[in-house]
Amino acid sequence: MKQAARFSRRVVDPVNSVAWFAMDGLWLAELAWPAYVATGLTLLTGATLLALDRRAGQRMNDDLALNAWMWMNALWAISDLGGFPHVRRIALGVGLVGAVLLLNAIRPANRRRKNLHRFRKMRVAGR
Repeated sequence: MKQAARFSRRVVDPVNSVAWFAMDGLWLAELAWPAYVATGLTLLTGATLLALDRRAGQRMNDDLALNAWMWMNALWAISDLGGFPHVRRIALGVGLVGAVLLLNAIRPANRRRKNLHRFRKMRVAGR
């Protein structure tokens, strides 16, 4: 079962990257409907990555931040291509949530802090 999940991630992750690249490229080319299709595929594969890593700890934090970035980018594209300026404000809010998730993903875990604290104690005690 574990190997099947790894295989799935090995397939879904590159598909997500290609879809995201296509979304941005089609957005840049101002091809609205193909960009919307690529946007849907990007968000679907991003959600699939979350489902595949729902118990993976740090990877889950990374995927949450990445999904927030995808949603921010997708909403921005929809705002720009569809002429919906209010959606851009929603994208900004999602971006702020993503920034918080990113900070959470890069901060040291409690376990590492405890280990560092133990080493600091050893250094002070002269061990």
